[in-house]
Amino acid sequence: MKLVLNPSYCQLRNFVQKLPISFPTLGDCIYKARNELRKFSYEGQWYVVKNYKVPLFINRIAYTFFRPSKASRAYEYALKLRSMGIETPAPVAYIELKSGGLLQHSFFVSENCSYPRMMREFEEGGIAGREDILEAFAAFTVGLHKKGVLHLDYSAGNILFDKQEEGIVFSIIDLNRMRFIPMTPKMCLANFNRFCRDESVVRYVVGVYARLRGWDEVTSIEEALRAHREFWTKIERKETLKRRRESSHSLK
Repeated sequence: MKLVLNPSYCQLRNFVQKLPISFPTLGDCIYKARNELRKFSYEGQWYVVKNYKVPLFINRIAYTFFRPSKASRAYEYALKLRSMGIETPAPVAYIELKSGGLLQHSFFVSENCSYPRMMREFEEGGIAGREDILEAFAAFTVGLHKKGVLHLDYSAGNILFDKQEEGIVFSIIDLNRMRFIPMTPKMCLANFNRFCRDESVVRYVVGVYARLRGWDEVTSIEEALRAHREFWTKIERKETLKRRRESSHSLK
């Protein structure tokens, strides 16, 4: 077992070392699909542990010999983001387990983000009365992009927020797919492609974003919506194919 523990959390070594055994039966499951997230309480503090799905065989080879694992990347990217002044839950540790000499299981441990709301709430309900949140989110995204942070899974479910006295604050999660590079306007605008399925929400955010960047608003919205429509058309095709397969199986 490979365990990398943040030096600031040495007191959690015993808790983290036991996670490969305790994960399936302890803690509260907060998400389960391809990967599983559980929330654990330890000595009065809450932590989130992400258990990554066992990779396909070719990826097990890649993550063992050629690329950092998803857990490793999530840990390192969290450290980098926080050093840049970008909020994300503090990384505690990551674990890698091998079988047959190849990566099998991996875990990423972080502090729990206490922000009670998620940008996913914009998947329904429209914009009215919530313009301040979208405007703050646009400004937050400008800050990310100007620092060269490209979150490749910049979806509403990976953006938490809270309204506080000093304003609306954001925290980003699910960090294993990121790049740190100078970004062109096209790259910036395409980064809104999976943010929200509702085009009116994307249109509003990109309009604010463009004004903050000093870019042409109409051209920026058109470019962002082109990437947005392309992405969601692919998603709809996949969903249609999945429904057809399920329907054909049920008839057999």
